[in-house]
Amino acid sequence: MGDAIVLEIFSANPWLVAVAEVALVPLIGIVCISVNVCRRKIRLAQFDFELKRDMLQRGLSAEEIRTVIEAGRPAVPDRDPRACGDHRRETESWTHK
Repeated sequence: MGDAIVLEIFSANPWLVAVAEVALVPLIGIVCISVNVCRRKIRLAQFDFELKRDMLQRGLSAEEIRTVIEAGRPAVPDRDPRACGDHRRETESWTHK
């Protein structure tokens, strides 16, 4: 019975199908991306845990484990915290004249 009512609404207003697609497709995409990002984070955490557990079982010290973990991570360039603040001040100076 409820299906017939929905079918009647869509038959009377065919533009609702397009609106529903425009609303649902991005929503489904966002949900899929979010689920996959969470799965990837969980998988990486499991790999990290297994690596640390394996190194502990081999008898490595905490310092050696830290060295191995840090060696495997990409280097992050140091940021100058003043760079962002200086840029904002320059922007404010020419926008608020």
